[in-house]
Amino acid sequence: MGKGGFRWGAGRPGWHAKAEYCLRLDVRALQRGGLLSFGNSGVLRWLDEQTGAQTGSVAARAMADAVLLDYAIDGKPTQQRVPILQTDCHYGGTRPWFACPRCGKRLAVLYFRATGFACRICNRVAYLSQSEDPIDRVRRKQGKLEMRLDKGWQRPKGMHRLTRGRLVERIIALEGQWADAMELAEARMFPSTVWRSR
Repeated sequence: MGKGGFRWGAGRPGWHAKAEYCLRLDVRALQRGGLLSFGNSGVLRWLDEQTGAQTGSVAARAMADAVLLDYAIDGKPTQQRVPILQTDCHYGGTRPWFACPRCGKRLAVLYFRATGFACRICNRVAYLSQSEDPIDRVRRKQGKLEMRLDKGWQRPKGMHRLTRGRLVERIIALEGQWADAMELAEARMFPSTVWRSR
């Protein structure tokens, strides 16, 4: 599973499971697949993005106010009932939600751990970004801005020049923050050998 950063001040402890690596059950996907309609059933499969190998599967069967999940943990068959809540939409109809099997909180996504499906808090699951140190955080922000531009920070077709100028200014500012964060990290790791360039 994903670990936290290895540098000083690398965010929250890395021993939490990461949401990006857990099997997740999304109520919106079940709704689109028709698996929330009473009596319908199906099998949900998770595949490894790189190899295409199956990493997990769950049989789901819709009941009147819940979804019944059948799966195996270490070869032991397990059945879990997940309540479904409905909220009214402003323009008619309803929207389905999961109720966490442990705390009852209303949510759209459940995460799987050895104890079964539950909300992120009950299953002690953290996001990767919660384990980032200042260096990684700045690099992630910069990467998101650079993705909006073409190669070499060129303006993509349809983007205003003023917008491109603002994006480039923010990217340059983030590069300065990255340099400051690197200098601070080096000063903490090697206090007697770091020299100041300013």
